[in-house]
Amino acid sequence: MLTIKTYSIKRAVEYKIVNSDQWRYNAQCVQFGPGCEEIHRSSQSMQTSMEQDYHQLDSKVIAQHIFTMVKADPTISIRVLQGSVEKHFGYKASYRKVWLAKQRVIASIYGDWEESYNELPRWLFAMQIYLPGTWVQLVTQPWPGAADAVMFHWVFWTFPPCIEAFKHCKPLIFIDGTHLYGKYGGTLLVAIAQDGNANILPIAFAVVKGETKEAWSFFLSYLRYHVTPQPGVLVISDRHKSIDAH
Repeated sequence: MLTIKTYSIKRAVEYKIVNSDQWRYNAQCVQFGPGCEEIHRSSQSMQTSMEQDYHQLDSKVIAQHIFTMVKADPTISIRVLQGSVEKHFGYKASYRKVWLAKQRVIASIYGDWEESYNELPRWLFAMQIYLPGTWVQLVTQPWPGAADAVMFHWVFWTFPPCIEAFKHCKPLIFIDGTHLYGKYGGTLLVAIAQDGNANILPIAFAVVKGETKEAWSFFLSYLRYHVTPQPGVLVISDRHKSIDAH
């Protein structure tokens, strides 16, 4: 099917399926007549998709083309992918169509956003099993309208090597947050330390909805209790107003 789509796209024609069965399908140019040939394609595979409820150059076709590029570099820009699509198909696909194709590839490689959040408790539990001493605090909220379901609110975690290493670092930490760019957004909070050789050491992490007073309170309280209980620790930040509240 991809071969037929590619053929029709490069020739700037659209086609429709005339008839098909599990072994063969016949496609015809929608403007069938002089100057427009009938397209025939035989397939020996029982797995051939007969789905025809979309235009030829859709996000599915584009996703197949860009799969290798996205797998090699998930941060590759949409503009670069657009250029590759245009060079290959001779057609400039819209930014949105290529963006949707990239999301499709990301989901096929890493799972979609819902699956990722559903897997989070299992992933955190696995960390605690395989790295004893890992400390995790996952907070959820009731799912609106569903008494037996919950949704992600925020999570804090730290690893035992981080806790142990901080005992040998300078008595200061740097804290900051950075936006997460995805379907549900959020903010990653991080605390880092510095050893005697000026090497940077991440010591604690949290994912929250945003840099709010409540979120920083959640992060700093667990950071102090589990990682930096020592007195006299200096905290350096960008003085975000939600941090200043502490």
